[in-house]
This record gives sequence, C-alpha cells and structure tokens, in this order.
Amino acid sequence: MSKEERREKKVLLYLGKFPGYGFDVDGGSILARQLIDSLKHNCNLTVVFIRKRGETYTDPFVNEIRYEEYKNPFGNKFERRLQNLDTNRAAIGNFMQYDIIITAHVSKFFGFEDAPSDFWNKTILFPMFCTSSYQRAGENVPLEYTNKERFVFEKVQKIITPSESELNDLIADYNVDFEKISVVYRGINPQFRHIYKKQNMEQPQIVCIGSIKKQKNNMAALELLNKLGKKGVNASVIFVGTIQDQSIYEQMLGFIKKFHLSQKVHFFFEQSQEHVAKIVQKSDVNISVSNWETFGRGIFEGISCGLPTFVFSRLTGVRKICQGNPGVCFVDTIEEMALEIERVVRSPIIYHQMSDSLKGLAEKVSYKRESTALINIILNS
Repeated sequence: MSKEERREKKVLLYLGKFPGYGFDVDGGSILARQLIDSLKHNCNLTVVFIRKRGETYTDPFVNEIRYEEYKNPFGNKFERRLQNLDTNRAAIGNFMQYDIIITAHVSKFFGFEDAPSDFWNKTILFPMFCTSSYQRAGENVPLEYTNKERFVFEKVQKIITPSESELNDLIADYNVDFEKISVVYRGINPQFRHIYKKQNMEQPQIVCIGSIKKQKNNMAALELLNKLGKKGVNASVIFVGTIQDQSIYEQMLGFIKKFHLSQKVHFFFEQSQEHVAKIVQKSDVNISVSNWETFGRGIFEGISCGLPTFVFSRLTGVRKICQGNPGVCFVDTIEEMALEIERVVRSPIIYHQMSDSLKGLAEKVSYKRESTALINIILNS
C-alpha cells in the first residue's frame, strides 16, 4: 500500500486516557500519545476521548477531536465500564464513515453485541489489561465483565499486545485465534537514554516506577529498603507514579513512620516524562515488585537509562523480552532481591558490567521501532 493510499484511510481512535498532559507516567496515557503520534501523519485521523475533568486536547495534524463523558461515573473501574455502554456507542457513532476503528482498552468495545460484521471487520484492539492479568494482580473481576471480554476477543478483527505473555493468556483463557494477534513491544520515550555515570556506592538510590495500587505491590519495595538497611546498605527509594489506591498509600506512610524511613523514601506523583527521565538517570538501581505486568513500561524505562534492574521472576513477559540479559536480575523473594542488590552496589565492576549490557536491550523497546510496527500493522490491515 502506498503512502498516498494510507493517508486516505479514515481511522477512528477511541481513548480513555489523554496524552501529553505532562502527567503522563500512566501507561495508558503514554500509549495514547504514541498512537496519535504514529498515526496522525499517515492517515485521516479522528480521536475520541473519555473526558473526566473537562480536559481538552489540540493537535493541528488530527482531523477531528471529540469528547464523551461517562453518564455513570461511580463505582469501581469494573462497575463504571459495565454501566457506561451508551458512552462507547456514542463515542464511535456512525461506524460506516471509518475504514479502521481502534480502541486502547477491551472495555471500550463493550456494548456492541448487536453490531454487524461490517463493524467488527474494521476493529483493532489494544487490550491493556484483561481478567487473567487483574486476577494475578490480586483483584476480583465480575463474571459479567469477563464474559464481555470474551465476546469482544472473539469478534474483534485484530489484537495488538505488548508481550508474549499476554498473547499466551489470550489464547489459553479466551481461545483467541493466534493469527489475529500481533506482538509489538511498547516503545520507550527517547528521553530515557543510557548515560554513563559514576555509581553512588555510599548511598545508592533505587527507583520504582509505577502507580500506587494493588497490582504494583508497593509495600514490598519498603520491605526491601528495610532489609537493605539491616545489611548495612544505606539506600533510598524513590516512587514515581500516581496514587490510584489511597488506602495502600496510607499503609506505606504508616510503614515509613514505624521504621523511621522518612529520610530514605521519596514520592514523585504525576510527573512529566521529561522529569521522570531525569529522576531515573540520577538513580542507581531500578526495581519492580509488581504482582503482574503485561509489559512493564517502568521497568524498561529504567533499563533504557542503563540502570541494573531487579524484578520478580513471575513477570514472564519481562523475562521473555530480556532473554537472559545479564543487566536484569530475576528473583523470587524480597530477601533474594536485597541480597542481589547488595552484591551489585558493593562491586563497581559488576555494576558497570550490568549497566553496559543493557544497551542492546533498550533498542528492542525503542519508540521508533514501535511506531514503525504500529503503522505497518494498523494501516495495512
């Protein structure tokens, strides 16, 4: 297909997150930006946003921008998604005017059970997070929600996932046809770049990127800090993200107070990608203690900056991408993570060997590589 033919294609992109607000640590917001940036110069693009607080977005290269709002904005995330099917239908509107319809969450296709095959033949889905992932993260998912997911996965024309682990879940849990799934690793903003630095042996700074919520298992990072202190490692931890569960944040504050860690724990909420990159580049060690990740963008932001990285072995998607890279250490327990971090920060040679080995891995998750893949898959469909 020629570039001219691509540019004639009318594409609808339906998003629940706004890009480029500065406060774009959240993976959904970053994906929104990447999709718009990848598509806007290559097709006739219309973007529809779910608006929660009167937000607006402008872009001279987007043909049309529209907004919808949840009529029932109450309840937990599963209840909101199940109660606002009319919002989805209004957002997409007259589907006949589009050649391709893309959503960046499986729930955005809820409510189209009666849609004809002409509708579903135009659809491309980025699932984001589905039942098996929520359950691994420790959340309870209503059966009605899972059944609607199953219907969407059966009907949608193409699915783009960021990892082989989610691909395997889609096949095992929903019997999705392998042929309609494409794996495209998320691209990391080029501001997260590898810089050589003298490692801070005396006071290593650990960065943990991710929202405060059950899935991220944030308390484990504080337990790690406490264990490192008992081993004589004078480390500090920086949390970068957003507060999505206030009760977990309050538990963290209670732990910090109990163990006198206020000088060793710092929070940076709702930061721009530029600021997050600077925080990461000033850090020494990158960790993830998540219960589950379909991809783990924060992990790869640290990797892209050359930080020796420590994550749990249960993150099979991350393990598949890293494929034995010595710059990433997989562990099974917090105690094991503490031991490995202690070993690395006490040895400049090991530290820099790990850091140098990450350069090739960062290329696998480059922004440019993702953008090229998305354009080819979406606009050639």
